Amino acid sequence: MSIIPQNTQLGKLKLFEIYDDFEGPKCFSVKNNLEQLFLVYWSGDLHYESVTTWLYSPISHKRLDELRRQKFSIRDVYLEPEQCVYNIKIPFDASNDSVCSMLTSEQVLLTNLPPNIFYLEPAEIEVCAEEADWNFELLIAKKSKTLSSVSTSVVTKVINVLSAVIESLMEDDTREIPKLYPLTATFGSFEVKLGTNYPEKSSVAIEQLNALLSNTTSLDENLKNLGLDPYKLKDLLEIVSEDTLELTLKPKTYEYLQNHISIKSDELAPSIEVLKKSTATFIDSSLVPQSSDIDRIIDVVCRKVNGEFIQHDDIEGISSIRQVQYHTAAAYCLGLLNKNQSVTSAGRFLHHKESKNARYQYLSERFESSDLGWAWMKWANVNNIYDVQENTAKEFIKDCVKGLNSETSKRRASTISSWLRIFKKYSRDESLRKGN
Repeated sequence: MSIIPQNTQLGKLKLFEIYDDFEGPKCFSVKNNLEQLFLVYWSGDLHYESVTTWLYSPISHKRLDELRRQKFSIRDVYLEPEQCVYNIKIPFDASNDSVCSMLTSEQVLLTNLPPNIFYLEPAEIEVCAEEADWNFELLIAKKSKTLSSVSTSVVTKVINVLSAVIESLMEDDTREIPKLYPLTATFGSFEVKLGTNYPEKSSVAIEQLNALLSNTTSLDENLKNLGLDPYKLKDLLEIVSEDTLELTLKPKTYEYLQNHISIKSDELAPSIEVLKKSTATFIDSSLVPQSSDIDRIIDVVCRKVNGEFIQHDDIEGISSIRQVQYHTAAAYCLGLLNKNQSVTSAGRFLHHKESKNARYQYLSERFESSDLGWAWMKWANVNNIYDVQENTAKEFIKDCVKGLNSETSKRRASTISSWLRIFKKYSRDESLRKGN
């Protein structure tokens, strides 16, 4: 016997989420072909009529979100419906049509309603529809309603930078890559549903972000303890401040995260000032590579120029997606790729070079003029990157690159030391000395 009615005025229905399952779903939500949601509760079997009865109540996404967060009980949805309550009888004999009738408030009270203590339990929610498989809701709004609406470019920047902050706080020593990504957005607003591959880790990361912003006096020390790059947090807060935004981040349920957090533009000035001082002598950790194989970096860029979609098994010696990302990140450090991994004009120029010597000489110049090269020169107090000593890499990283754990710091120090040693051989000054 089907639990979904056929041929009723509610339209073609499919399961959205299941909340209680005892010998089959007894409480769940469905969505029709017009994207309308209904909360469904099993009201009992009527054997004398050979039917099973169900209570259907139209429910908005916002109210369903509040129900998941246990703001009220399931019973309350039927006692205080947003629109109405339907009684649906589904015959035991599947060859007969279901019968749907609208109930008055008095009739609702006479039905077999859920008990008062019946709340949705986060751990028991089973996702059935792809669009229901989200973890957090991000509301992006202007701080004042008198200001112009939020532009789409600002929304994109907020999502990208917020994701970078949360993902950094989620990182650990495992090989898995933590992700926070947009899934759906409510039409006509900037309420964005976010998904993650680590719900518990991301909830902890969001709590850590909230704690960071709540204690400006210890911000520097806390950033160091958490291993968060101050540049990433500064980028997020400056976007919120400059566009006079208010960000509200809520969990889908309170299984891991108990409270929502808000980031308001008019409260960020002290934190931004601390971060400006922190980043004055530092370099963004995303501009420090950890892929020392320059030939592979060139290969990745050339494949991108040719329009290839790169998989880790396409390149010899690379065994995971994370290693591919190390190489694309290194190309970004040299200005060969953009953050979204599209190819820059510098990357196309590199591809245009035909010989290895020409490509290495070009990358040698890119390295010296990069943010990394310039920061290392300033730190070493020299006027030429090739006057920097390779064995200073570890100390430079320790002094000027924040947000890296011990092992990552060692790997990146080894990488830039290797780069410097190789590029010194291909610098124009060295070529002239050799008579090339």
